[in-house]
Amino acid sequence: MTQQVSVDLSTGSGYQPFPPDIYTPSNAQAAPLSENLYNERTAKVWGTTPAEYVAWFNGLWHTGDPSGWGPEVFTSDAIMLDPTGTSTGAEAAAADFLLLFKYFPDLRGEVMSWGHNGTEIFINWRFVVGKGINCPVVDKFSFGGGLVSYRQAYFDTMTLLAYLIENHGSGPLVDYFLDRFAREAGGKEVLFLPELLKALVTGVVRPTAAPLGAPRVHAEPGNGVVHLSWSPVPGAHSYTVKRSATPRDPYPWIKPNVTGTSYTDDDVENGTTYYYVVAANRASNVLLPQRPLPVFSAEPKLTVR
Repeated sequence: MTQQVSVDLSTGSGYQPFPPDIYTPSNAQAAPLSENLYNERTAKVWGTTPAEYVAWFNGLWHTGDPSGWGPEVFTSDAIMLDPTGTSTGAEAAAADFLLLFKYFPDLRGEVMSWGHNGTEIFINWRFVVGKGINCPVVDKFSFGGGLVSYRQAYFDTMTLLAYLIENHGSGPLVDYFLDRFAREAGGKEVLFLPELLKALVTGVVRPTAAPLGAPRVHAEPGNGVVHLSWSPVPGAHSYTVKRSATPRDPYPWIKPNVTGTSYTDDDVENGTTYYYVVAANRASNVLLPQRPLPVFSAEPKLTVR
């Protein structure tokens, strides 16, 4: 016998009596917008109405500036869910967004339409059409205490991968997912269909050019900085600087497409040892096989003269 449940779409409060799961926010996560859309601080970030929130969201994608999408705008148990995976917690929620712009700094989007009920804001948007590819996305946001408590994004994974490859190159795509695989291994998120994603980003996107040589790197620590310099590699179009907290893979990007032969890392703490590799790129957006790269370590520290 089929159970029939009445759902009041005008308030968005029809989640019970079905038990909540990661795909459906609980009543606590999808609290009334009238009381939970903003607090004293976030009112200065995205305003006090659904229309102002959508305008703020649109501005993030128009400018490509993710600085407003930090952990301070999420609840401590916020859930971020999309077809590639899910993450829980304010830090992980912010990191998901920042990671995308880290590897695709030129990525842009635009809101096409939006709506809301009593507990959720729905945004129909798309990545800016490029090379004839349209990648639509539908986002659903819920709030608690003036913070984002739940976000679910709907898009076609294959369309997204095709869009990123065609418009931004295979190199950033592979490094982006390798970083996400590392985050999953560290317990920071759960990827859906990880084997399929690995096959897509490392099997389908196959390089044909021979790898370039490895530059000779010199790392000079200073007070709150590490100065890196390296020898030029014949045939290199640019260089990618990567850094890790351990001498083992993975080495996430800290600066892609450096066109010179030096870089200063000022996002470091004194007394901490950092491990660096520098990879030569034949072209700024083409994935190339890499020979094992030498690792260079440095520990920034305050020098008293």
